[in-house]
Amino acid sequence: MNRLLADSYKVCDDSTTIDPASHLSCDMTVSSPAGWKKLCFKTRAMFEEICRTKSYKPYKFLVKTDDDAIMDPLVENFISSEYEGGNVYFGTTYGPNTSYDPQNNTWFGGWFYGVNTEVIDKICECGLPQCISKMGEDQWFGYTLGQCNIEKRDLVVPEDFVHHKEYSTKRLNIKFTAIR
Repeated sequence: MNRLLADSYKVCDDSTTIDPASHLSCDMTVSSPAGWKKLCFKTRAMFEEICRTKSYKPYKFLVKTDDDAIMDPLVENFISSEYEGGNVYFGTTYGPNTSYDPQNNTWFGGWFYGVNTEVIDKICECGLPQCISKMGEDQWFGYTLGQCNIEKRDLVVPEDFVHHKEYSTKRLNIKFTAIR
């Protein structure tokens, strides 16, 4: 079984405050504009750095999650069982959205999506398009795959495998809240 999360490589922006001694410390820090509305630029800066350093090479998959997302271990089992090689893009689907992307490319929601490293190789070879005004980072990533003409298999992960801001079972109820 592929262990998507066992050996995770954490990328942070320069506004991240994490105790360096913590197991949550950042493996890579990118300089980018702060703020939620600049997330597309942060994500693009992250991919520029990943492509420049080739830091993704030891891994099979790159998974982008929000820091308040909880992933059920079944996600790993599902992706591993469905992965047949080749180029794969996975997540919980939101697109296409033709207002930003005239090519009508599929894009997956920003709280959880990923690709295998073969796709990252192709993105790095192709080059990264600029963010379009008001485009979300998740839309930008789907747009990037389309602009690079990457033939891929879209693997839709069931939404109940990834919990954003709330996780409830019969024995447990956890809610995440953003405080400004």
